[in-house]
Amino acid sequence: MSADALALAASAGAIAEVLRAATELELPAFATLGALPAAALGEVAAALAMIAPAAPSLPRFEVWLARPLGLRGRTHARSIVVGLPGLGCPDAEHAAWQAAHEATVAETAAAGAATFLDLERRALGRLRSRARDAGLAEAHGRWLARLDLRALGEIVDGHDSPE
Repeated sequence: MSADALALAASAGAIAEVLRAATELELPAFATLGALPAAALGEVAAALAMIAPAAPSLPRFEVWLARPLGLRGRTHARSIVVGLPGLGCPDAEHAAWQAAHEATVAETAAAGAATFLDLERRALGRLRSRARDAGLAEAHGRWLARLDLRALGEIVDGHDSPE
């Protein structure tokens, strides 16, 4: 069990108890799913290795797969969780790019982005620039095309500057 996750759950108070109870109600259905498929884990690991040149901060994180996340991902401390390929997440390449994005968001946040929208725009621009510089623009474009980013407005290239 992650000490960070336990501390976060403990700090949540009553809402954590509600989530625990809801989870227990779902346990019978969840138990029928079984373990994550080893093939998916291997495919995501291979995809992560392929995109590594575009995501220099990614090795600082442990990447996990979670069925419910679909196209999206989340970061907490040194962990990144992304969707499971084949279940809301189209493939291992998408999961890997999502992990790269989450790592880039964390890196960009450390550089001081002002708002959520600003942070997302800067991280997307930075990752797009890095992907292009690494010869991975086409693969990055496939990932980006699956996301509805209209609410973010214009995304400009980032070029590794903290601004």
